[in-house]
This record gives sequence, structure tokens and C-alpha cells, in this order.
Amino acid sequence: MLQQMQELNAREIITHLLCRPTSRIAAKAREFGLAMTAVPFRNSMHFPSIRQVRSHIVSQRPDAIICHSGHDTNVCALAARMVCKRPVILRSRTYQPGIPGAFSYNHLVDSTMVPSAALRGKILLNPHIRPDRIHVAYPGIDFEKIAATATMPLPPELASWLADHPGPLLVHAAMLRGEKGHLFLLEVINSLRARFPDIRCVMAGEGELYSTVKTRISELNLTEHVFLAGMLNFVAPLMRRADVVVLPSTMEPFGMVQIEALALEVPVVANRVDGIPETIEDKVTGWLVQAGDSAAWQYALAEVLDNPQQARQRACAGRQAVTAQFSVDRNTDQILALIEQLKCSSSTT
Repeated sequence: MLQQMQELNAREIITHLLCRPTSRIAAKAREFGLAMTAVPFRNSMHFPSIRQVRSHIVSQRPDAIICHSGHDTNVCALAARMVCKRPVILRSRTYQPGIPGAFSYNHLVDSTMVPSAALRGKILLNPHIRPDRIHVAYPGIDFEKIAATATMPLPPELASWLADHPGPLLVHAAMLRGEKGHLFLLEVINSLRARFPDIRCVMAGEGELYSTVKTRISELNLTEHVFLAGMLNFVAPLMRRADVVVLPSTMEPFGMVQIEALALEVPVVANRVDGIPETIEDKVTGWLVQAGDSAAWQYALAEVLDNPQQARQRACAGRQAVTAQFSVDRNTDQILALIEQLKCSSSTT
């Protein structure tokens, strides 16, 4: 969101952030010098927040409000309907648990942006939701920043472990949650040890499964093969050193790690689930594997490690594809075009 604000500002479009005063995003906005107003957003019917947002709409007269969570969407939508000429209400939705209700999609906001066609399809499983209210807007990724941070040094402990454990390197960067596939990947690595005795994997991230994953590493006697790196400030320096970046997720509305890896021309093996196939073309820019198929995962990883030149060629093709499809400019163009479309629609109804 802050990246979007910076890009819009660069195009001489005025932006203003409304957020909780003690939130991390508020601190980042101040750090980046972005305009900001503190709003409590305590719940969806917090009347002081509704009143404050309405006052901001009256004074600033924005063309559009882009919302990013349930509470702020409800507060902003209600506040906007308390003014004579309201702004376009555009919501960004990055996931959808279960079958959604239709009211908020059809009536509360003018349109909902989603990061993939797969997520759009999940939302439209409810036949009462209007398809014209759900638009795919692929995220914009700062590829220049990825390239710049890739040259930064690794944390000393991680750098030392890699130096002491040479061999083919797998990188899995994700929160340690069940759907991210850490436990499945451990079983795959355990099976690949016979063929690749020096195989190693760094798992970057934190989460509720940390102790479970750590215990399983010990049970499988993988302590010399798998390193839990915790949360890294920048994952690009690690991915740059990888022979392959893996995404064994069983649920991924879009996913970003595979795009960042391909931007660095690092081969990717991922599950063929949700939005991931919209970012990787199987056997052209990477490898797509059936979720839960251990044999298929072993085959794909072995193909990458046995044929590094072919793997890098696919990753090179992947870089060309993702940098064209997921640029910040293209994302901004999509958002502005959608806002203009919605403004035109509202002026004729």
C-alpha cells in the first residue's frame, strides 16, 4: 500500500493514508514522509472513526478511497455515504476464507480488487455476487529494490551455517503455518538425501508451527540439512544463493516469493494451486507440481539439481515474464483505470 502511495505521488496524484496511530504502517508512513491521519478503526461500527473519515472526505474531496481490511472498508463505506458527492470505494482483498457473503461485494463497495483470477473465482463461488464487481489487479513488485537488496550480506549465523554446509541449496521463505507445506517439504528432503547426500534447505520465516517443524527436523535427523533462519529483513540475499526456491503451499491466493526468485533468475518449483500458475508457466519458466505428491516433488527437484543449466534457462525466461507482468507501473495503471471506469459508471447512474 505504501508503495502504491509513493508511485501515485510520483505521478502527481495526491494520496493520504488513514490508519491506526500506533500501527506499524503509521510508523513506516512517517518514515517515508507520506501524508497520514490517525483514525482508531476499532471496529466496523466505530462511530468516532466514521465521523472522522466523513470529515476527511468533506475537507479533502477525494476521487477514491482504497480500503485494505474489513474494519476500514466498513467504516469508510458508511462515512462516504454520509456526503452528497461520495468518492469511489475500492477494496483490496488478498484472501477469502470460505464462501463469502454477497452484500459487501455488491453494495458496500463499488469494486473489489483481487491479486489473481484464482481468488476471483473463489469469491464468485457465491452465485449472488456480481462478477462485474470483482476485478483482478496483479500486484506491483519493486524489482529494482529486490536487485539492490540481493547484494546485502546474510545474517552472520546463517552465513556461517551455509559456509559449514556446502551442497545444493533449497530455500523456502514463508510463514510457518500449516498451508505453507514445511512439514511436507521435510519429508521430501528426507527422501532426497540418498540421491543428494549434501542437500540443504534454509527455511526463512516465523509462525505457529516453528516448534513443530523444529521437532520434526530432529526426528528425521535433518539437523545438518535444514536451517530455520527465522524472520529475515530481506530474503533476496538468501534466494540469490539458492539452487532452487520452493513453494509447497497447499493454499496461495497469489504468492510473491516465486516472483521475487524468478526476478533474480533463480529456478522455482511450486505447487499447482490457486494463483501460483498465473505466475509460473510449467516447463517454461519453472516447475509446477501436484500438491501432496511427494514422488513428483522429488522428481522435479532432482531435475533442477541434475540439470542446472536448463533450470537457469527457465529462470531467465521467468524473469522476463514476471518483470513485464508484475511491474509497479502496470499495477498503478490498472488501479487508475479501474477508478476512472467506476467514476464514469457512477456519473451515468
